[in-house]
Amino acid sequence: MRKHFIALVAIAVLTFFVGLGFPSIADSDEAFYAESAREMVETGDWLTPHFNYIYRFEKPVLYYWLAGLSYVTLGVSEMAARLPSAFAGLGLTLVTFFSARRWYDNSTGFLAGAITATSFGYVAMARQALPDLTLTFFVSLSTWASLRLWCDPPFQGRPTEHSSGNRNLWILTAGLGMAGGILTKGPLGIIIPCLVVIPLIVWQSRTLYRRPHFSLRDVLLLLLSVGFVAAPWFLLMTLEHGPEYLDRFFLTENFDRFATARYNAPRPFWYYVPIVIGGMFPWSPFMLLWLRDIFTAIRRRVFLTGPDLQLAWWAIAPVLFFSLSIGKQPRYILPVLPPLAILLAWRLRSQFINRKPEPLFKICIGITAALLCLIGILVYRASPLLPQWPVSWIAMLSALIVLSGLGVLLSLTRPSLTPTAIVGASILISLGAHLMLLSSPRDNPVEEVANILTSSRKDGEPYGRYRVLHRNLIFYTGASFTELGIEQAVTDFLGSTHRVLVVLPSEDALRLELEGHPIRRLGEVRYLNTGGLTLQALLSPDPNQYLQDIVVIDNQPSPK
Repeated sequence: MRKHFIALVAIAVLTFFVGLGFPSIADSDEAFYAESAREMVETGDWLTPHFNYIYRFEKPVLYYWLAGLSYVTLGVSEMAARLPSAFAGLGLTLVTFFSARRWYDNSTGFLAGAITATSFGYVAMARQALPDLTLTFFVSLSTWASLRLWCDPPFQGRPTEHSSGNRNLWILTAGLGMAGGILTKGPLGIIIPCLVVIPLIVWQSRTLYRRPHFSLRDVLLLLLSVGFVAAPWFLLMTLEHGPEYLDRFFLTENFDRFATARYNAPRPFWYYVPIVIGGMFPWSPFMLLWLRDIFTAIRRRVFLTGPDLQLAWWAIAPVLFFSLSIGKQPRYILPVLPPLAILLAWRLRSQFINRKPEPLFKICIGITAALLCLIGILVYRASPLLPQWPVSWIAMLSALIVLSGLGVLLSLTRPSLTPTAIVGASILISLGAHLMLLSSPRDNPVEEVANILTSSRKDGEPYGRYRVLHRNLIFYTGASFTELGIEQAVTDFLGSTHRVLVVLPSEDALRLELEGHPIRRLGEVRYLNTGGLTLQALLSPDPNQYLQDIVVIDNQPSPK
């Protein structure tokens, strides 16, 4: 087990931690958390999160605390902001390893952990200052502990968790996981584990010739551990800001986000199916092996039992829950990937145990290799959209990805090496992307804009933004901004009798000049919002369509 543990930690360090400071903080929700944590350290207010020096009630405090502690220890940087997510990814890898090892064997545990540490969805989320992977770690830990304690029968000669000391330890582990999830993203921290565990307890009590080891004492101890850790912060926030805080957080932020389209545009019920497939790439083509299993089980009327049943429901329950939500986001579905990784690892292991892989397994290898090569080609095609990077760097990364795909293809000659080839490919792609593509040889556009502002502004001079760099600019300027939501707000802001600065698209600056507004251009930067890239942009990489010129202006037409 020791060598498996060390190998998994090494893989996770390479995929989650190396190059963690690249790229700059994205123009997305990532900026909320990175900046709010920075303001928490700056102001010394560790109770109430702020963004743009205004109260931010939308999310609980734990990620801000973790990022803030990272800032205090390492200094304010992109790497420090993302460090809690990277550690959450490492923790999730180990939880997946120990879960699979418990239910199956060491080799399956290692492969499940490797799948977790190299799936593109996890790698991407571990490198962003967002709380979702931290939430996934806590709910996965809680779910695993609960399943071990209340749903895991002592078969195959394994020890039980039913001694007094073990019971208390695992109840506390489950409770701390729920509390951590609540302090990270609210009620989901307890909802997701309950959606998985409670139906399995009920099912086992009806179908097995024994009653689950579940008692009122367990419930009370669980609730006490959750409340002792999670309740104080909510109580202090209520005392500080009044009961309207609870109404805004639990009803407005959580209920409205789930049941209405207030925050996210409505998406179809099946929305998460391609998200799961994409999130588990380059391992997802091997999910095709499950199709044959499903058809065979239906034909033979075979039903899942034991850990297979627990893991399947662990994956299905969150998918059903989030699919019922009106507002959907890709990262919401992260909690389903650990059980899928374990089930996939066990299915892949069966190919090597039998020493005669199925033809479908070889087809999956070919699909994976072909998709990796296609990704490499698309990366090179995207070079016109990345003017700040040398074409040679992009070409090298593209070649690296294609070579990794060919390496996977070569494993057809010895299928037992396929997992090693895929792990190696994922590591190479992750390192190549972050050390070559995302580590720009010069300042990122948002940093360039921030430098123009910093060098042009005098202390106390207000600045605003319009239609660009929605959230991340403040992280690099360290100064609050005025949100200009409509054109009239821009003209009113520029009409101030005092000097003000505005960051806006070049075409809007041109419009203001044509309308006769007295403005002065202080600097211009070409910008690509990588968060908004689509497959269409990669297939037809037109710089004129996807690159945007950002201008910094002030309301003084000539220097004084």
